[in-house]
Amino acid sequence: MDSTTSDSQAHAKAPNVRALVQMLQAIKSTAKQHCTVLLGTEGLSVRWEIDSKTLQSSIFLRQEMFLEYRCPGGVRVFGLQFNNLMDTLQVFASSGHELVLKYPNANMQLECQMSEQGEGNDVNIYAQLDSQEMPIPKDLSDYWQDPSSYFLTSGMLLKEMIEDLEWTAVGSNNSTVEVCMQRQPRRLLFTAQAAGTLQIEIPTGDLGGFSCAEAEVRFSYKYKNLRTALSNIPQKDTTGVNSKVSIDAQGLMKITHMVNLQHIMDQDSYLGPSAYSESQVDISRTGIVSFMMVAEDVDEADAAD
Repeated sequence: MDSTTSDSQAHAKAPNVRALVQMLQAIKSTAKQHCTVLLGTEGLSVRWEIDSKTLQSSIFLRQEMFLEYRCPGGVRVFGLQFNNLMDTLQVFASSGHELVLKYPNANMQLECQMSEQGEGNDVNIYAQLDSQEMPIPKDLSDYWQDPSSYFLTSGMLLKEMIEDLEWTAVGSNNSTVEVCMQRQPRRLLFTAQAAGTLQIEIPTGDLGGFSCAEAEVRFSYKYKNLRTALSNIPQKDTTGVNSKVSIDAQGLMKITHMVNLQHIMDQDSYLGPSAYSESQVDISRTGIVSFMMVAEDVDEADAAD
């Protein structure tokens, strides 16, 4: 590779590949789905959306999370087959060593490199992933309309809730979940309807924050979209993930999981099972997993245009 190519490469050294793998597992896609990778001055982002464009997901790692990070020449945007990226990173994750990512090489590929100390010699492991040109996906947040409502709670509580609602969706491809927020008295309810009906109320004591823009905010969402957003949270127990769910005036929902990456790298760190508040999140050590989804009673074609 010539020096010109090397000098213009985006370069990121990750201290722990396992954390990156678990973040990506939270946005599982179909086997042949392509994701969009963005390397910019602020950090690394991987984005994915379903074909109907009514559900988008992404992860974001700030540049401070890397041991080394540089991105000369502005934002680099390219596409990768999601499963190829996951399979490659999982191979590297098994060793627990630092991983260097470089893009592009002379063949416009993402280059992954890891060095291991052997008996008297260093062993270098390489992988090269073919990329393709991809535009920056349109962000559903561009359609956000205030006033908006939100609540904060632990990621595990949301995971347990959506799993409890699963039996209502058995045998149905169109099951929905209604989310209802009430201002006075303060209430948060999830109601699933398909093969049966089940309602779950989240206790207000489990909420780290709650704001309802109207006397009542009520919208319905596809169960399968909510399950995608809530069931693959990268955590081993109740610690390490603070989740914020926001709903705009038209029912557009944004789910943000703030993942304590130190918790993933060191399972011995324990923060306690209580709900988190935003002030407790250490931004410099936090990875972001986000989902945006359109409500069922919103014209999906208008949202995707």
